[in-house]
Amino acid sequence: MSLNDHLDLHKAYKRVQQDKRDDTLPDVSNYRDYEIVLEENLEILRSQVAKPKKYEAKMPFTIDIPKKGFALRPVASPQIDDRIVYQAIADFLAPNFTPEPCVYSNLISSDVNSSRIFKPGVQLWLKFKDDAEKLCHSFAYVVTTDITAYFEHISHDLLIHRIQDLFSSKVDPETLDELKTLLPRLLRRWNKSKRFGLPQVNDASSFFGNLFLDELDKSMLRQGYVFLRYVDDVRIFTNDEPSARLALADLIIQLREMGLYIASGKTSIKPTAEMLAEIQDNSRKINAIEEELNSKQPSRVEVAVHLLEEFINELISTPDKFDDRQFRYCVNRFKRLKVNGLALDAHDNVANEVLARLTTMPYATDTFIDYLSLFPESENVQTRVIEFLESPYNIYAWQEMMLLELLIRLDILPENKDRALSVARTIAKTPNKHHICREKAFVFWGKNGDYQDRREIRGRYHDEPREDVRRSIMFAIQEMQDGERKHFLESIMRDSRNIGITAQYLLAKDFPQYHYYDPPKGFDIAEDWSSNDIDDLPMHSP
Repeated sequence: MSLNDHLDLHKAYKRVQQDKRDDTLPDVSNYRDYEIVLEENLEILRSQVAKPKKYEAKMPFTIDIPKKGFALRPVASPQIDDRIVYQAIADFLAPNFTPEPCVYSNLISSDVNSSRIFKPGVQLWLKFKDDAEKLCHSFAYVVTTDITAYFEHISHDLLIHRIQDLFSSKVDPETLDELKTLLPRLLRRWNKSKRFGLPQVNDASSFFGNLFLDELDKSMLRQGYVFLRYVDDVRIFTNDEPSARLALADLIIQLREMGLYIASGKTSIKPTAEMLAEIQDNSRKINAIEEELNSKQPSRVEVAVHLLEEFINELISTPDKFDDRQFRYCVNRFKRLKVNGLALDAHDNVANEVLARLTTMPYATDTFIDYLSLFPESENVQTRVIEFLESPYNIYAWQEMMLLELLIRLDILPENKDRALSVARTIAKTPNKHHICREKAFVFWGKNGDYQDRREIRGRYHDEPREDVRRSIMFAIQEMQDGERKHFLESIMRDSRNIGITAQYLLAKDFPQYHYYDPPKGFDIAEDWSSNDIDDLPMHSP
């Protein structure tokens, strides 16, 4: 059988649809236009996968995301067709791969038809934390470290060798050869280095990352170490300090052979008693809040509100002890309370603290805008966001894109409209701005402008070189006079297949839609399924 016979593109598309909520560069239509001709799209994709040696992956969309300490993390976001193929390859291999027992991250769901490839990440992280805490009672020392720039340094050649080693007895030779041809054509197109790196923030890469580190897991267990790993987060437990140092040395040597390195600034060897004291101090308040919130009993939830207010006030009032993960935890929990109409007296203060940290915590902007989106008519939120976009601290394209998305979600007040539109027009008209920022700016401009604005936006379509920006222009003019809009969309339908599909989607819509934000539903909020995002769990890692 060929690889094409094994790949389930429908399931892969369904999983990409679920995974896309973590997208660093969200599609202007949320892939809704792609779905209206899904069968046709997947049939075309099948014909391309049938010739793996000739498969031409598209250039990914790229952006730098700020990290803690104002470093940058380069992120490549594959285009939808390539992402479906990538996910389908991971789905095909996943049932035949079982990580070592020491691995807690990205464990395959037992439900092969699940809309996510992995078990819920929050539950796995809690198990990692709890098991590590238990081991602190049995061992005297613990090594804590992190693999630096993990996804960026994964060798494509070594990954293909790992696939050969792990699956040669489970997959027929013809299929495996085709897979080993197709996968590198994707990876090398997505990475400037051509030979290293996986695109981040998607489930397929998380699977291949786990697979790549399987050699490390086996090596450390073979040497007899009590070794735990969650993604790139490592713990090793020993009975004395010399053994801990030796374990760290062996870990470093094994990683070096794989082209990976530890983050020295995140590496420590500590007595487990010291680690336990930190864990218990950091976890006590969080656990009390969670217990009361999860009860869903009105009186106990009121207790949780009081404890949460005390917790965030303590964080804010003691800058030397400020913990960014705990702050994000508080923001997420206040979001949960906000949609239930609870803690009403606290939200203005929390929103102010969030807005103040746009300059100091740019990497948390995605968490912040989900909370701020719950203040659609807040003059304070709107003014502060516009001021930030106008300020010299507006440095990172990813953060600018996120804040423009927030403004699109909000109901802009008349007193803020001219100023906000001026910001959006400037961004949309600046060619060297990141394309995703220009896309968001056009959509905001069209949503909040008048008929003259929409005609000006339409007039920029034919001079715009990027197809993705042209698609955003099409969304920006949704409220143009019906006849004018219909005539324009019909006139450009043959510009390209993608433009034609987007025009078809927009012509069929009964009402304008500028964003796809789905506010949480109170205490029915689902736990975060993201296998790599544990921001909602601030407890100190053991």
